[in-house]
Amino acid sequence: MSATMKDTTQSGPTARELAERINQLATERSGLYRNAVTGWSTELRDRLKAIDGELALLWEQRRRARAGQDDDVPVRHAA
Repeated sequence: MSATMKDTTQSGPTARELAERINQLATERSGLYRNAVTGWSTELRDRLKAIDGELALLWEQRRRARAGQDDDVPVRHAA
C-alpha cells in the first residue's frame, strides 16, 4: 500500500454511531443539570467535565469526517 493510501480496515465510528453517542451524552448531561438543583457534588462536576470533554472530541471527529478529513481523532469514552 502506498504512503498516500489510507488503510480502511480499521475505520472509526460511523456518522450514525457518533450521532448516537453525542445524543446519549447530551441526554445524560441534561439529566445531571436537572438533578444538580439539589446540590453540586465533586462527582457531579467531574462527570460533567468528562462529558463535556468527550462531546468536544466527538463533535470534532464528526466535523472532520463530514469534511473528508477522517483523521484519527481520539474518542475517549467516559468512565
